[in-house]
Amino acid sequence: MHRRAFLVAVAGLSGCTGLVGNPLGGASEPTGGSEGSGGSTSGGGSSETPVPESEGSSDAESAGTPAGEPTPTAGELRRMSVPDLLALSREQLSRAVEAYSGTGRDGSLTDVTAATDTFDPDPVVDHLYRARRAYEAADRQGLSAEIEDEISQLGRVEEFLRLSIDAQVLLIEAHNDLEGVVTAIEFVDPESARSLTDRAGTRQERTEGTVSDLSNVRYERSVTVVDALSSEAYLAKRDQLRAEADVLADVDEGLSSVVEGVRLFARARGRRQSGSPYVAAELGRDAETAFSRGAKALRDVGSRIPARAQGFGGVVAALRTAADDKRDEARAFYRDIER
Repeated sequence: MHRRAFLVAVAGLSGCTGLVGNPLGGASEPTGGSEGSGGSTSGGGSSETPVPESEGSSDAESAGTPAGEPTPTAGELRRMSVPDLLALSREQLSRAVEAYSGTGRDGSLTDVTAATDTFDPDPVVDHLYRARRAYEAADRQGLSAEIEDEISQLGRVEEFLRLSIDAQVLLIEAHNDLEGVVTAIEFVDPESARSLTDRAGTRQERTEGTVSDLSNVRYERSVTVVDALSSEAYLAKRDQLRAEADVLADVDEGLSSVVEGVRLFARARGRRQSGSPYVAAELGRDAETAFSRGAKALRDVGSRIPARAQGFGGVVAALRTAADDKRDEARAFYRDIER
């Protein structure tokens, strides 16, 4: 498993289905699969340009449509009443939540964790795009303050789900990077160990920023406009993403010693092969110390992982085991020279 993850990570591929070369944007940029959706709307005026009715059934407009589901054309949306448009938007947002969990109506956003490498955001984004088209069509009809407030809430639900997708994808990709690090440790590949660790660290920083954005209280106040969400569901997902980002930060810190151990052990092997056994022994001893320090740090991280961040539990254990194994190998290496 880790060998496959290593090859995928080194090739620069995403751990998520359908995301390779198609990064997801937050509330202010297009998201993969939501062709033409632009930035998220928080209510008020819409910037969407009305589409001529003759273009409403074009291939471009239906490109992001969930399979087998009819897409209202722009003309059909214009002819719908405001209550029907808002109902359509709420329905599509609820279906986005169901698609996110991947388990239908009985699922939860928290069913998806950093370890869910089968997570496919494309169907979620498709439903978000359809929800936006509906509430933007309603927004163009000239509305009461009460209706405008509901449209603002629908826009915030869409923003929250998009931000949640962004954070989720980053965490899944970071998890995949860490699986690659396990194999890099096992094969004593210092360059891959360093680059994959650095990449996971970069994803962690980006995740923290995204989680900070989606932690705005306006999202908690708005999610109840959709039947499939609640304040509790919002808080559970926010806390899960935050906890996983925190664990990833701890792992990144703990891995610094392990990566140093890989570098030292690779040098030790090279010096022994080049005919400098005593230098090799000293480097092997230093590598043992680094691996031991890193394994202890990872053991501490593993013991503190909260239940909501257990998506990282397996890969942290694998990293610790790999560090322990290389510590023992480094010890045997320099002792063999000193005999």
